[in-house]
Amino acid sequence: MPRDFDLRGAVPPWGRSAAEYEAFFALSDVLPAARLLDCAAGPSSFAAEWSQQGRLVVAADPSYRFSGKEIAAEFVPTANRMLAGMIKAYDRFKWDHYRSPEAVVRLRRDVLEAFLSDYASSNGVGRYVAARLPELPFRSGSFDVVLCSHLLFLYSREVDEEMHLACLREMLRVGREVRIFPLLDMDGQSSAHLEPSIQALRASAHVELVPVPFEFRYGDSRMLRLRRET
Repeated sequence: MPRDFDLRGAVPPWGRSAAEYEAFFALSDVLPAARLLDCAAGPSSFAAEWSQQGRLVVAADPSYRFSGKEIAAEFVPTANRMLAGMIKAYDRFKWDHYRSPEAVVRLRRDVLEAFLSDYASSNGVGRYVAARLPELPFRSGSFDVVLCSHLLFLYSREVDEEMHLACLREMLRVGREVRIFPLLDMDGQSSAHLEPSIQALRASAHVELVPVPFEFRYGDSRMLRLRRET
């Protein structure tokens, strides 16, 4: 079945803001001194914004091997495809927060600009690590909380069950706690990989499905939280 979103088989460079992260990862309980890792972060401004508050955040993404100019060059074609998809699938979304598809694109552009400014600055050195799941260049237990936004479970066609488990286990290796959002796939259905992943991880981690104060796609208002068994 054709998808509403024609992403050309790739995960788009479509970043989110700190306010969005705070909502869909329910970050209000994260202590100020916590060490955070944002996996598959892309051009999100979360690391930039929280670092400005004195928080320790490292972002990891394979796109960081490219220059800011090269990353920015992907925005317009991505925005065009995402705008068309949001208009086509308009009734699958709650618009009380974003108001309109065009407003989402404007927000994503603002997020990109905030990311690029930090990415290019000397303060951003060491904050952005070119790395791809499921192989992260960090020591075990390096972080208190590891986040992964809009990759696992969302791209269930592109990322198989084995890769989901490998990514989740790698994030649990480098962090004491892992939070994943969203849990619906690109078609707005519960990911076929979610329940098998939960069952496979129960032996080594405490697993929770946690309601979050965020719902853009109808029914997509929970995150997966994993905590290593000590």
